Amino acid sequence: MNGTEELKNNRNMSLFAVIAFGLVACLLYGVGAAIRNNIGMLLNPLAGHSGAAYDQVSLCIAMMNFMFGASQPVWGVIASKMSNRRVLGIGLCMLTAGLVGIMATHSIWTLFFFLGIVFGFGAGAVAFGMILTSCIHFVGQEHAMTISGMLNAAAGMVSFVLAPVMQSLLDRAGLAVTLTVLCVLCAALIPVSIFVTSRDPKSDDRGDVEKSGPDLSLPVQMNGIGLIKHAFANRTYRLLLAGFSTCGFHMVIIESHLYNQYISYGIPGRAASWAFSFYGVATITGALLSGWLSSRVHKGHLLGFYYGFRVVWTLFYLFLLPKNILTAFIFSIGLGMTGDATISPTSGLVNRDFQLHEVATLIGFLFLGHQTGAFLSAWLGGILFKATGGYTVIWMIDVALCTFASVMSMRIRKE
Repeated sequence: MNGTEELKNNRNMSLFAVIAFGLVACLLYGVGAAIRNNIGMLLNPLAGHSGAAYDQVSLCIAMMNFMFGASQPVWGVIASKMSNRRVLGIGLCMLTAGLVGIMATHSIWTLFFFLGIVFGFGAGAVAFGMILTSCIHFVGQEHAMTISGMLNAAAGMVSFVLAPVMQSLLDRAGLAVTLTVLCVLCAALIPVSIFVTSRDPKSDDRGDVEKSGPDLSLPVQMNGIGLIKHAFANRTYRLLLAGFSTCGFHMVIIESHLYNQYISYGIPGRAASWAFSFYGVATITGALLSGWLSSRVHKGHLLGFYYGFRVVWTLFYLFLLPKNILTAFIFSIGLGMTGDATISPTSGLVNRDFQLHEVATLIGFLFLGHQTGAFLSAWLGGILFKATGGYTVIWMIDVALCTFASVMSMRIRKE
């Protein structure tokens, strides 16, 4: 059966079957994303374990975030030459190897290598675009927004469970046991990745796969550089990149520093971890709602609202609310509602304007911009905290960037 026949047959798939498959795919994406998102909870334990300073470990986490983004276009090109299955398998092995290396490290340089490079590069393989394209091959193009929302929700759901589990493990058993549990989770995802990619087209069928966007008269196997040049000729793609790069800056303040920010306000560690986990719960609601809205509302205006809401919500918490357990939960929930919500309209616009076999690479390149912003916020957050003793400055930079993103997103035209 060639790729076109598979996609046509998938149109007859029942909603129950779509959801059942989606839950399996969510396990793959959710666990991988949650481990990466919760690495910030290990910042202080890793500093003690490696003998590094807070800002030095922040640099390692910053590099991990940058490598997560920088590797995604590379993995997308590799997948187009090999397969999504091989890329996912290699990525999961690298995640496991990175965590093992972190356990053995006792210096900033080895921590930088295993956390920043190995773990970060592996995380880029187990990314949204890679898993989404395999899901579309399985369930069909018409279910793309449903699956997109489910995948984004999965990251929040698993984070909700994983954050307090990690905190409990750190308190009772220490860093080594916590990292061992994370290693086992990564290794257990390998058979899951085999199932998720079970309907991917064979390499000789890729030219027959149904297009997800308009016929752009491009060669079927465009090289990575040519594809990126073509994408930059698209006005919508340029505006998406401008907005999504600021999204990474915002998200990684949360993932790398929010837990420690709550601690700095005198909130107990266990309560701070629960507040952080409620951020994960809110991302579920926000992602599912965004997946539904993305097929009904102008996607550019939707993105503009999400970025604008972040500006208002951050200013409201920083300057109007007292800093206690209750307001930490409120702030986390508000942040979570737009946390992963930007991904569905962003991927929907890419899916609209480009062909299916190009989507993983192009979403990957958007994540390169996203994680460049993430690198800056993770690193600057540590530097500015050390310099000022607080997190207000990094949040004010974020407010300016989110304002810019909102304006850029509002300029996206509806077709």
